Amino acid sequence: MFEASKVAPLHVADEAFLIASLIDRCPKTMMIRELFKNAEESAMSALDGPKVIEIKVKEIGGVQKLCIWNTGPGMSSEELHGVCDLAASLGKDKGLDENFGMGAKVASLPSNRYGLRYRSCKQGVVSEVILCERDGVYGRYKRELPETGTIEEVVDVTEACKSEGGYDLAQDWTEVVLFGNRTDQDTVRDPYDGNPAVQKQWIADTLYHRFYRLPEGLLVRFAPGAHKLDGARVFKTIPGRAYQLGQSESVTTAAGVTVHYFYDPPLKSTSHNASVSGAITTDVSTCAIVHKNEMYDLKRGRQWTLDAPIFGIAFGAKHISVHIELPDDFAVRPEAYRQFLRYKEDDQRQVEAEDFANLVRENRPEWLLKIISSLSPADSESAGEIRNELQKLLNALRIRSESPRVTSQGEILVDRNQGVGVRGNQQGDGNGTSSGKSPRGIQDDVLAAPTGAKRATVSLNSERAPEIIPLHDEAALEEKGIKGKAAKFYRESGQLFVNMNYPSVNEMKSVLETEYAASPDPEIMRRMAHELAERTMTLKVGRAVVFALAKQLNREWSTEDMARAQSPESLSLAADDFYDALQNARRRMGQALRVGRQDLEDAVA
Repeated sequence: MFEASKVAPLHVADEAFLIASLIDRCPKTMMIRELFKNAEESAMSALDGPKVIEIKVKEIGGVQKLCIWNTGPGMSSEELHGVCDLAASLGKDKGLDENFGMGAKVASLPSNRYGLRYRSCKQGVVSEVILCERDGVYGRYKRELPETGTIEEVVDVTEACKSEGGYDLAQDWTEVVLFGNRTDQDTVRDPYDGNPAVQKQWIADTLYHRFYRLPEGLLVRFAPGAHKLDGARVFKTIPGRAYQLGQSESVTTAAGVTVHYFYDPPLKSTSHNASVSGAITTDVSTCAIVHKNEMYDLKRGRQWTLDAPIFGIAFGAKHISVHIELPDDFAVRPEAYRQFLRYKEDDQRQVEAEDFANLVRENRPEWLLKIISSLSPADSESAGEIRNELQKLLNALRIRSESPRVTSQGEILVDRNQGVGVRGNQQGDGNGTSSGKSPRGIQDDVLAAPTGAKRATVSLNSERAPEIIPLHDEAALEEKGIKGKAAKFYRESGQLFVNMNYPSVNEMKSVLETEYAASPDPEIMRRMAHELAERTMTLKVGRAVVFALAKQLNREWSTEDMARAQSPESLSLAADDFYDALQNARRRMGQALRVGRQDLEDAVA
């Protein structure tokens, strides 16, 4: 053990600079999270009485200012003065994994340089302090009292609260009001002074997409004017509101990670989901990491629909949400400003939802798979045939996919005597367990693979050809982000989405229709030209994907190089070059129509 007495503690040479840098570097959008978390902890620490948070609108000087009010133990003037310092808190345990007392002040001051007003009522006495920034210095605003002429940082505003009205001095409470950066700034509608701009329902949505659950017994109310609807409204979290309107299921894996799947059905005759009905929050579907009841790495709207196939949600992402909940003791911790999670070990990189994509895909409930299938477009007749062609090409190129080691001590833990149709023999195999050998399994099911069976070379680590999903609908193309591009390949799920409206399809079709315009049956000719054009483009982009996959055998190609080769832009270039496939298409047209190009030219002449 090292002796602390032998270490001279470091001090801050320029305290004002350090404080300013901490505040100015904090992401502005963390402000509401920090203020709300403080209010939640204060309200829940009340020994008796209601546990309430209210989001209100205060009109000061004719301008709307956002107010967050909560019940719970109030603070005396001395306590209020103390908690206004950075890294200071009242009754909290400090720690990197705890909600230590830096966030609310640090996150709020960049957007409230004019002032951030705290009021706290304790035993009928209300104390007030204003935090602000003046000439680059952050601190408590000093005010001169008219009656005494003294300069004070904390003042008693009990009488002022009585005259203003709307305050109950019979109970303890704390209130924070955001003045913004200017006296005329409406912090209810424009909390960040235009940078960034926010939507009308930003307060409710920010809380909705951050706090996955609230402590039992806590009531959160939105006063009139603080939300998009009329009257006062009670705030509800995603599981508390949306899950009750659709179909949902939570699957807990062996690692203790729980995946929450939720289907939010479309609201009849609208473009919204059912959860929009009567809600003060958005109805968009989401994907996120959940840790200690808070959401991280949130994906929503277009970002989620683009990434959803990685998680096995090929279609319907607009109505499907996935939330990956990590156990409290999972080896992660929030970064300093609590914007995202980091792994505690190795390089401490940022935790991303994609890290758990395999887990999400593997545990999708049967009812969800049926919904996804019902929302998918019908496959073209040639999609399966093309996939078989690509599989033959993959096999010929000897491409092997990477897979975890399947051993008792490998990345996938197994017990070789616990397979389907096999039970362990506790008595050993005649040699006894003392020999160090594992006991041999007794096979009960003669149709099950026998003990010791291995994958045959025909399937061992073979790379699978991509699942081809042709898209014609403009909305589906927009959802997958391939309008104007030929295709998009999702390596993780092995799915290739092909844009059947891509210009090269019509271009090739037009060439064939012109050349075979004198066909005896024009309708059949046009249909065949269209099918051949679609098949050609699909095969083109499919082969481009296969040859890109083959580059994993080349040490000179990095993972980033292969990703670029499989990008929608690269696949579009492959689709554009259909001219070398025209001769094969002509041959098929001639055989099917029983006429050659020369015969057609003679007929026209």
